[in-house]
Amino acid sequence: MAYPVLLAMEAQKYRIEGHDVSWGNAIGKYDKIISQPEGLPFLSLPHPDRVFTRAKNPMYQRNGNFKYLPATYIQSASGCWWGKCEFCVEKGKKYEVRNYIDVWDEIEQCSALGFREVFDDSATFPTGEWLENFLDCVPYGNYHLGCNMRMVDAPYEQMKFAGFRMLLFGVESANQKTLDKINKGVKVEDVKYIIKAAKCGLSPHVAVMFGYPWETDSDAVATLRLVWWLLKKGYAKTAQASLYSPTGNSKHHKYCKQIYGISLSPQFWYNKLRNIHNIDDLKYLWRQMKAGINDLGVHTSV
Repeated sequence: MAYPVLLAMEAQKYRIEGHDVSWGNAIGKYDKIISQPEGLPFLSLPHPDRVFTRAKNPMYQRNGNFKYLPATYIQSASGCWWGKCEFCVEKGKKYEVRNYIDVWDEIEQCSALGFREVFDDSATFPTGEWLENFLDCVPYGNYHLGCNMRMVDAPYEQMKFAGFRMLLFGVESANQKTLDKINKGVKVEDVKYIIKAAKCGLSPHVAVMFGYPWETDSDAVATLRLVWWLLKKGYAKTAQASLYSPTGNSKHHKYCKQIYGISLSPQFWYNKLRNIHNIDDLKYLWRQMKAGINDLGVHTSV
């Protein structure tokens, strides 16, 4: 279970306004029970109170996005700046972005509370001028950061310098016809930006989907082979697969688990082992291996 940062931001807004807020399974009389985000104006929301919301609870730490524990989430933007993918819950939603200085302030607050890694849970991290300004204001400190990214050209070298580690890229498919049908707004060859990020020392995580009703077996295999190639070469450090639709091409559901086939590649393990430099790296690899053994459901991670 991921730390529900948006819910925590709304809870803190209500607390500031004087409400008695219930978080989790609190017992007592409260005038505000927080269970689902209510869609309050995003730019009106304060930083979460991570002590009140118990952000260091172990249930929030069992998360594949984190290498350095304890870790937590922030949210710089209200959704995705592209916002046009046919399958996505962010489609058509208003995209609002917090001031980059305020975001750095929150990251520093997280560091002061003892959090060693921060992952931005915006559906897509802001890019362009906002990102350039954000990176120009890197404060003194030892930060480990992560975020969701689109396959676009970005200042990956500067992001590495600022403390970014994992970047999660939605590749979705290796077939241009599929990318066009889901209105992804990218080309297959844009995986070159994942490669660029990896060469800058970042740790790309790639996400793909299977079960598109219009795809053939050869289409699905092409996506599987792309994921394998990225992992084998070390351009992607981790990967996940999910279903486009449970009612889509059910014959292709098997490919979600077949991404584990990369575990038979000596080159894959060579890249994994040479990335071990300290105890955090070793613990992170062990957690990944356990997830690979235990999580054999629809949503898989390697």
